[in-house]
Amino acid sequence: MGLCALGIFLTIPIGRRIQKYVYINWGREAFLYFVLVCLVFGCIGVLYLLIFKLKIKYASNYIWLILCAGFYTYFTLKRHSIPEEAVHFLEYGLLSYLVFRALRQNIKDRSIYFSAFFIALLIGTIDEIIQWIIPQRYWSFGDVGLNGLSAGLFQLVLWKVIRPKEISGKINVRSIKMLSYSFGSCAILLGLCASNTPARVSYYTNIFPSLSFLQKEEPMSEFGYKYKDKEIGIFYSRLSPEDLRRTDETRDDQSAVILNQSEEIPYEKFLRDYNPISDPFLYEIRIHIFRRDTYLEKGKGIIDPDNKKQSLFIAYKENIILEKYFGNTIKKAKYGWKKENITEAGFLINKNKFYESPVSAELFTSFSEKTMWLSIIFILLSLGFFNIIIQKKENSGGYL
Repeated sequence: MGLCALGIFLTIPIGRRIQKYVYINWGREAFLYFVLVCLVFGCIGVLYLLIFKLKIKYASNYIWLILCAGFYTYFTLKRHSIPEEAVHFLEYGLLSYLVFRALRQNIKDRSIYFSAFFIALLIGTIDEIIQWIIPQRYWSFGDVGLNGLSAGLFQLVLWKVIRPKEISGKINVRSIKMLSYSFGSCAILLGLCASNTPARVSYYTNIFPSLSFLQKEEPMSEFGYKYKDKEIGIFYSRLSPEDLRRTDETRDDQSAVILNQSEEIPYEKFLRDYNPISDPFLYEIRIHIFRRDTYLEKGKGIIDPDNKKQSLFIAYKENIILEKYFGNTIKKAKYGWKKENITEAGFLINKNKFYESPVSAELFTSFSEKTMWLSIIFILLSLGFFNIIIQKKENSGGYL
């Protein structure tokens, strides 16, 4: 287990080089084909085990195998746009199995499947943290979830398909403690990751200047606000309605000058210089402008009427966001829309159609950081209280 986890960690710095080599020599789809071929051989191996080794005759084992294989195939094919991520299913499937093998020396009940899952998820989270630290590798809660999904599916195979005979005992105090430790550790680490916001990164890198390189990395986590507007639909921002309005009113001249100068600066460089840590207002307005103008040009160049309408619809709605919430700055910058653009787009599209902008959609908006930590503390206290109860019950000779 430890060697497998170490191997995963050691491949992180060279991951991009491996990806580039495969893309050049075999094509990007090679990752998907490799995972699917391994999946086929894995299913054949499990079938051989069930039929010839374990001599299983119950239909439910084979039904679960088909379901698990279907889930693996479905989620693998869903990664077609980023095929290298499909390799997570192999890495964390193998890791999940090795964690199970390590735990079964001491745990003989069904809690082992959940403990193994949480330990694999914990390792998968550490994997993503290391990726965030390394330049040109990125953190993603989605990838953490993918690692957990891979581990969870393999535990499902062990539980429902293979069904090891030795995993049949009653849940005891040792099992509950292991499950509590693994689950609690995951909750704390994921909470810390969610709290690693740009403001917090700025705070501790100022205290420890040697970590200042982390300010250039993409944010690990951000909390923000979900705006619901009848004319637009939904969009997201790091700034509260009051802060967004005040910034647009008090910094409009300065922001307009910076935006006008950005015509000579590559888009990616602008976002690095004016990032969510240093200037969330300019960061967001520039992305909205880029998205609006990109879809406007795309819409003008498309002949197909449906695709044309969709592109102009996106551009039109993004422009409303800019004019309505970044209005003072847009008016003084060179990025205001010409009337003919508004007229053309407005004539072709359904203005009342709902729109949700993907700009900053990764922000946590359904709960606050305070709510998150209160929930985590409540979970940890509940686990501690539960462990005390079952320990007393076992000491008194009772059964779980």
